This record gives sequence, structure tokens and C-alpha cells, in this order.
Amino acid sequence: MATAEDLFQRTVAAHQSGALDEAEQGYRQLLDALPGHPACLTNLGSILAHRGENEEAERLYLESIASDPSQLNTLFNLGNLYRRTGRSAQAVPLYEDALRISPSAPLVLVNLGLAVSDDGDWPRAVECFSRAVNVTPDVADGLNLLGDALARCGRRDEAIAAFREVVSRFPDAPRGYCNLGLHLAAAGQTDEAIEVLERAVALRADYPEAHNALGVAYEAVGRTDDAQTAYQNAVRLRPAFVDAWANLGTSLGEHGRTTEAVEALRRALELAPNPIAQSSLLSNLLYSSTLIPEQLRDEHVAWATAFADSLAPAERPHKRDQGTPGRIRVGYVFGEFRSRASRAFLEALLTNHDRTQFHITAYPNTGRQSEDYDRLRRLADSWKPIVHLPDDRAAALIRSDEIDVLVDLNGHGPGNRLLVFARGPAPIQINLFGYPATTGMRAMDFRVTDSQIDPSGAESLYTEKLLRLPDLSWLYVPPTNAPAPTPPPASRRAFTFGCLNHPGKLSDACVDAWAEILKSVPKSRLVLLVGQSVHSSADIAARFTQRGVVPDRLELVYRLSGNDYFEAYQPFDVTLDPFPYGGAVTTCDSLWMGVPVLTAVGRDARGRQGMSLLNALGLPEFIADTPEQLVTLAATWADQRDALADLRGSLRDMVSNSPLTDAATYVKHLEAAYRSV
Repeated sequence: MATAEDLFQRTVAAHQSGALDEAEQGYRQLLDALPGHPACLTNLGSILAHRGENEEAERLYLESIASDPSQLNTLFNLGNLYRRTGRSAQAVPLYEDALRISPSAPLVLVNLGLAVSDDGDWPRAVECFSRAVNVTPDVADGLNLLGDALARCGRRDEAIAAFREVVSRFPDAPRGYCNLGLHLAAAGQTDEAIEVLERAVALRADYPEAHNALGVAYEAVGRTDDAQTAYQNAVRLRPAFVDAWANLGTSLGEHGRTTEAVEALRRALELAPNPIAQSSLLSNLLYSSTLIPEQLRDEHVAWATAFADSLAPAERPHKRDQGTPGRIRVGYVFGEFRSRASRAFLEALLTNHDRTQFHITAYPNTGRQSEDYDRLRRLADSWKPIVHLPDDRAAALIRSDEIDVLVDLNGHGPGNRLLVFARGPAPIQINLFGYPATTGMRAMDFRVTDSQIDPSGAESLYTEKLLRLPDLSWLYVPPTNAPAPTPPPASRRAFTFGCLNHPGKLSDACVDAWAEILKSVPKSRLVLLVGQSVHSSADIAARFTQRGVVPDRLELVYRLSGNDYFEAYQPFDVTLDPFPYGGAVTTCDSLWMGVPVLTAVGRDARGRQGMSLLNALGLPEFIADTPEQLVTLAATWADQRDALADLRGSLRDMVSNSPLTDAATYVKHLEAAYRSV
């Protein structure tokens, strides 16, 4: 006659062979005879968990632990169930109990590391993964997880060393190459990163993560078309690959293919709502000439509704009373500035603040080391990078610093930390500098602007209150090494228009107007910056051809940097400001190089920056009210070459002597605005 032990052994054998229905029946029969049997409860729980019957599985695991709390497998299984169902915080103590029973159990160490990393505790994750690797050094997954956790802690060199160990021990495992390449690219070692990632793809051509990482590396060295092909390979292999769709969309937008960019980013968001991808979408929608200002505002509000507004605390820190002794504590939050002008703007802020009245804390969202950042670090009273802090911990840090005024310098641009602001860590929160639209957030209290960029009535386009500075809301710090303007070129060859703005700003309405300008000024030429994509340059040329402009009237130039960028202005007679999203830094650079800028006034801040800058220099004659008037103005100025020659020789002095470059006064106005709120 079969005993309970015989039935248990047969049931376990059925379970191990995959005969789950038979095993379930056996465990239930045993539990009828032996209520509270720990192993039966645990094993039946694992079958139900496998089928997704999580509530009943949880009940069985808990009953088993109550019967015998020393079962490592039960603690481990229940921890895994909690983590799998989004309850990592509940999983942690179970894994800890399991480790008290077996301190060196590698799978428990790994899963504890995963659970604490779910909560953003990357230092503890490093500890767990390190212990697991010490126990079982020949398991690639442990080393890969350790490398990732080290990188998340900002210990990039150690992370790269861990990934190098992976590829050394497991030379045929593509995941190690993928991780190594991704972090080499992040560290700026792009040539080696590309070599490593191409090896990953060679080992496994159907590896979407490797294609996506390769795209990131190609992007870093300017191989735009190769990058976009890599992203397309990634989404072909995995159509639901959210990060690859987002990277593809961002890349397309960066190189002027706005319509395709919006499609790719919307695809990413359909798959999984993501604040970074949706911020990238908003940045691309700024280029649209078909989206009216109110629709653009609504798109930004939708972002805040989806990701930000629910994070507001029950109570913001209390605002300091007027007259409270002590310096006003101002915090600046910024990402990695990509341009000389944006870095110079921050340097001017930090240099000109009155330190007897203001204490300045910088919260950079970048780990990049450079001479520029070393110089900025020395200018701040406190420098506290938040790049490796999750949003809630960054907000807690800022709150603990008792910041009075917290200032965002990114808007929805790359590297933004708007979800830190959403948590309301400061009593007053302000958006400043370059983003020409609302953040959409209730937690952002004010937007710094001026009466020309945002005239009376513009309030309806913002969730923020408008804080208008007396002169300009823009500060330009001229380059120290730009070449001097050359004599006017039109006397030597055909009249030349130019634009070195982001190619995404070439909206259809803008191309319509500029094509008419070329037709109205015989033999004139147009020089355009087109990024580094052959596809983008071909697309731009085709758009003008469709409007009757032959290719030899266009000169398409690729990425420019340093003095090459400023030298590129020398052949221009007049710069054209794109619309509806006009230039700001590029407008200032053109003026600095002696080249006046023709602009058409827009309906919102995107298209009013040029007007504000030109009026500050006393040059309203270069401002058109409509695209049609812009065409007329361009033809008129093409016939006034002597006047343009005179202006070319004096523009740099005009810029130097204007409020546009008066950093000391600008910062005084900004400080007065901070005090006023």
C-alpha cells in the first residue's frame, strides 16, 4: 500500500517532468491528508505562480513559512513573486531572511540586488552582485549586473572593467560586448565602443539591444545614417522595442526629419508611456507650422498630466518671508549643455550673482568631466551632481538644502529633470533660458520672459505665471575667438542668404517663403546647415526642388564646430530666421559676425525671439509681420548692398553695447525678479 512519502516522491517527479496538472492533484491530495505540510504548500504555490494565480500562490507560500520559517526555497519563491508583481520592497526582507539561512546563496544575492535596484538603491545592489560574483565568478549574468549597478552609481571605470572581464571570460557571449560598448560610448570612448558593438552584432545578428546600442555609438561620432539604420534594425527585430523607437525618433528630429521623428516617438509612447520620449516629442512639435499655439500648450499639459502633476507633495516647503535675514538660496538645475553659448550663459549667471545676497547651488544632471565644468564648479557656492540620483532622491536632496528659488534651465530639452520639479522641493520654482514654450506643469510657478517674446495676452499659453524682465529675457555671451567680419561678399558674387539653424526648423511654411525669396532675387543663393545625414540633406534639397528652386541655388553644409561655424557666416549677406521656431543663439552669432537677420514675427515665443533681439539693437527694419512681407523685405535688402556693407562694419559694436550682452545688468534684473516672488 502506497504511503504518503511514496505519493510525495511521485508528485515531485511529476512536477519536475512538467506534468503540472498531475503534480497539482498530488499536492492537494497530500495536503488533505497532511495539512500544513511545508514542502507541499511551497511546491503547489510554485505551480500556481507559474500559471499566474498569484494571490493563491502567495497564500500558500505564507502558510508554508508560518509552518516552517527556515525554508530557503519558500522565502526565495515568495520574494520572486513579490518582485514579479511590482512589490520589490516586500521582497527584500524575504531575500534577507533567506540569506540568514544560506549567506552565500548566489541566486538569492542576485535577486536581492535586483529588488533593491528596483527601488534605486544602487550602492546596495553593487554589494549584492559583488558577493554573488565572488561565490560564482563563472556566471556571466552576475558580472553584467554588477557592471550595470556600478555604472548607475557613477563608478563608470569600474563598470567598464567588469564588462571587460565578462568579454574576457565569455568571448562568445554577445551581451557582455553589448554592455561594454554601451558604457564605452557613454564614457566618450566611441571608436572602441563601435568595434565592440559590431562584434556583438556579428556574434548575434538578431540581438536588438546590440543594434540599438550601436546606433547610440554611431550617433556619437556623427555617423547619423548608420545610427538610424541600426535603430531601424532594432525595431525590425523587436517591434515593441520602446527605447529603440525613442532613439530613432530623437535622431530623426535632430537631423531635420521632423514628421518621421514624430511618428517614431508616438510609436514609442503607444508601446509604453515614457516622460523622456514624450519630452522629445514635445521638442519636435515645436518645429511644426501646422500646430497652433494653443494645441502646443495642450500637448505640454498632457505630458504634465501623465507624468508630473500626480507627484506633487501634500505641502511644498514654506516660502521665506520678505526681510528674513540671510542670503537667498538659489538652485540651478541643468543637463549637459551641448553648445558654447549655453555654457557661457550659465558661467555669466554664476559670475555675476551678488554673493552677499545670494547663495548659489548648482545641481548638474551630467557626469561629464571637462575644463568647462571644472570652471563652473569653482564658480558655484555648492556643486551637487544629481545625474545618478533618481528623481525622488534628487528632490529630497534639494529640499534638505532649503533652497528658496529652484531654477530649471532645460525645459523639455535633453537632460531635463522636470520630474524633480514635479515633486515640489522648493517653495518657488522657475523656468529660465532657452525653452520657448510652457513646461505644462502646475509645480513650475514662473517662466522668465520679456514683454516682446510674451506680450500681454500670452498668459493663456502657459501654466506658469510670466515673470517679465525689464529689457531682455535673453543674455548673449559673445565668443572670445570668433574671426572678425569680412567685407560684404555681394560685391564679389551673387547675393547669398544663409541659415545655420537646426534643420528641423525648416517647416513647410518656412521653405515655401524661402523658395519665393530665391525666386524674387535673381541668381541669389541659399546656404543651409543640414546636420550629418545624407538622407536629411537629400530631403531638404528635394523640398526646394518641388517648389521650383534648382539644386545649384542651394549650398548644403554639414555639422560645423568652433571657428568653422563662425567662418561659415562670412559669405552671407543676410541670414534668414526660420519659422515658426526661430533662432536665438544663431541669431546672436550672425549679428556678431556682421550679418543682419531677417525674421517674421510669430504668434508665440517660438517665433518672437528674433524680433526681441533685433529691437534691442534698434533694427526693426529687418522684422516682417508675415511670411509674405518677409519675401518683400528680402528682395528690398538685396538691392541695398551699400547699406548692408555699412551695417556689416558696425553690427559687432552694436551688439557689444546693447543690453543683449550686459551680463551684470541682466543678472541684477534676474535677482530682482527672484526677490519679487
